[in-house]
Amino acid sequence: MISGLRGNINRFGVSRIYIEASGVEYEVNVPLNVYEKLQHAGENNQIFLFIYHQFLQDEQRLYGFLEKNQRDFFSAIQNVKGLGSGLSLSILSHLSASQLLSLCEKKDIASLCKIPRVGKNTAETLVFEINRKIDRWKKIIAESDVSEKEPSDSDEEIIMQALAQLGYRDAQIRSVMDKLKKENPAELAQLNISEKIHRCLQII
Repeated sequence: MISGLRGNINRFGVSRIYIEASGVEYEVNVPLNVYEKLQHAGENNQIFLFIYHQFLQDEQRLYGFLEKNQRDFFSAIQNVKGLGSGLSLSILSHLSASQLLSLCEKKDIASLCKIPRVGKNTAETLVFEINRKIDRWKKIIAESDVSEKEPSDSDEEIIMQALAQLGYRDAQIRSVMDKLKKENPAELAQLNISEKIHRCLQII
């Protein structure tokens, strides 16, 4: 089972990207918000995606996410009764876990129906099923909140690779990453990867 994929973006399709890794091209379905971020990165750039590997009767599909918790959110949504991968991807393209939970707790059917492909029956199912397992959803949100306070796994790997390519030893890299995580979470969240690398170099 594929749980993560690192490679170069070969090209963009409709709501999917094509990644080449070790000479093999993979078709990966992604949410709209991930698609837009990757388009800014452009083709021929190396990326890392957390993968949800779906096995169907006659095919396999890959779904890619920039954050581990985003992948877990996708898995949880599509397990809601009556929903599938397509609807889950549409919901994840427009709402975060906390936003979805808030709408469902308020039983805001009208707002949920504004999401493409989500009709009244689907919205009512979401409200019922999510409120029925509210503790599970709160746990997903709590994990997401923790991950936002430090560099994401994918960001951290990219930063560590960049420092290694600059000639820094493993012990130095681990030390600077520990110091980076202890900095102001709000300020750190505003930095892009290049700025985080620059910050690491300042710490060193």
